[in-house]
Amino acid sequence: MSSVNVVLLPQLNVNNNSKVIVKDLCKGPTPLVVVLTDEEDNGEDDVCEIGERKYRVSLKGRNQSDVSVSLRGVIKNCLSEQSVIFSLEKIAENSEMKVDEDNEACQRGKEAAQQIMRLLKREDPSTVKEKYLPCQGKLWHDWCKTNKDLRHLKNNNLEIEKSMKEAEMRETRRKQQSHGFSELMGLFVGSLRSLSDTEKMYFLKWTIIMLDDFTSDTLSDILQEYDQKWSDVLALKKKHDRLEEKISNKLNAATFGLEHILREMGQIYEASVSERREDRVKDGDLSYLPELAAELMITGHPMELMDGDAAHVPLVWVSAVLDKVIRKLGDQRVFVLSVLGIQSSGKSTMLNAMFGLQFAVSAGRCTRGAFMQLVKVSEEMKEELKFDYILVVDTEGLRALELAGKDTLHHDNELATFVAGLGNMTLINIFGENPSEMQDILQIVVQAFMRMKKVRLNPSCVFVHQNVTDVAAGEKNMEGRRRLQDRLDEMTKLAAKDEVCDAECFSDIIAFDVQKDVKYFSQLWEGSPPMAPPNPRYSENVQELKRDIVSRASKTNCMKLSQFQQRVKDLWEALLRKYREANDPILHFEKKKIEYFKVFENYWKGEESV
Repeated sequence: MSSVNVVLLPQLNVNNNSKVIVKDLCKGPTPLVVVLTDEEDNGEDDVCEIGERKYRVSLKGRNQSDVSVSLRGVIKNCLSEQSVIFSLEKIAENSEMKVDEDNEACQRGKEAAQQIMRLLKREDPSTVKEKYLPCQGKLWHDWCKTNKDLRHLKNNNLEIEKSMKEAEMRETRRKQQSHGFSELMGLFVGSLRSLSDTEKMYFLKWTIIMLDDFTSDTLSDILQEYDQKWSDVLALKKKHDRLEEKISNKLNAATFGLEHILREMGQIYEASVSERREDRVKDGDLSYLPELAAELMITGHPMELMDGDAAHVPLVWVSAVLDKVIRKLGDQRVFVLSVLGIQSSGKSTMLNAMFGLQFAVSAGRCTRGAFMQLVKVSEEMKEELKFDYILVVDTEGLRALELAGKDTLHHDNELATFVAGLGNMTLINIFGENPSEMQDILQIVVQAFMRMKKVRLNPSCVFVHQNVTDVAAGEKNMEGRRRLQDRLDEMTKLAAKDEVCDAECFSDIIAFDVQKDVKYFSQLWEGSPPMAPPNPRYSENVQELKRDIVSRASKTNCMKLSQFQQRVKDLWEALLRKYREANDPILHFEKKKIEYFKVFENYWKGEESV
């Protein structure tokens, strides 16, 4: 089945069994290259033809560059005529080959996924979400906006305005309820309910693979369109902004994955219980939906915690899912590890390597928000660590290009505050040592931790510099640490003015040791992808960081799942209040008035000039 066969041997001895094998291969129609490592050429050419499209190559006494040129030339000659091409599926036709895909559970899962794809195959990927996932589109975004507007009412008659906003939200939920289950959602939920655990695992894997394949061409076309138009509008900044926003909207519309289907489940559930009192949610007709999501979460599937498209936490859904998780597992002890970083800085790749997770890392993905995933601690480690699970919270990249033309700073600050508040520890991921990128993320991070100090939450943090060359250079690392400390202190002083907080340096707001809490990582690839091999040092760095995290976690007072659930609620409510303060002129004035009083007080004490 091969296009070319290559046999690598020390030398060809007359009495060696390998010579018999080579003779048999020479008789066959497939091109052959025999590479001899210990046999000299005896004055002949380094490459000699020993039959039709059959070659012998000697390596002894030759340098690597010459060998590389020779082998490429030989293989090119072998492929110059009509070469054999086959798909990997053909190998499965060999009776001696055992193929996992023939597993009955795998086939049932695949068939369930194919049912969904048969429904989608004639659809345009850019319109699929609007047609089959109506509850999470404009309706959900409108509800989120109205919910935030409810926090900063402006009319003279606040009760009337509040009543109107609440009526709008109820009407939006009624519209969501009227959509109910689309045909796609009916197939998906039906499969989750009817398949066994093993079949369900295969079903989800096949669904992810097929949906990626379904959208890949469209996403590629949109990005190519963006590249083609870039040069035409480079000089016109205003038009360029509009183009970025247009391309951003196209990318969001065409990005369609399993996470969007699960998000729709959440919105269907939230709409179904919106008219009921909170204590009666559990009696709803669709109470099986959070149970299905809880089962997925327990088996290690990432669950959406914050919808980045709408910049909102679906609190009713998240609480219901965590309720079901607690009911199934018990109120387990968890260590919450969260990650923040600039877009495409390697956050998800690092977590996947560290814990064997499966956060999406493919290029072109523009799903946004925060996702949580449970990692079970082995029985022998539980006593030592004093917790049962690590709850990993992965986030979208800050300063995301997909948010072009939108209020990125407010969005990023909100996300960072939420994620930093949830975690016992937050990894701050920085790609290289670019000063401008560091400035962006440090400003966001410092402000987030300052807000945590105000509400008496005390998370810890570790800075991870990825893609740093020559990480063994101690002097360079010391200089890098000093620069980082200076920038953190500088950002702290700036953030203290915005947050009305007394802080002169970063260690005033969080326990931080620049010697222990800053890590330097080798780059992931040795060279330029896609042909570059992975750097072994990267895996060693990840393992060292993991050991450090586990060591710190063993000395941390971890929370229970129920406490994590309550913290999600408290933090989100606090962020909504913060949103109100930022948009309410009266509250803004009151906040400024306090600042001015402090200035005058310091002036009278002789500590400050006005």
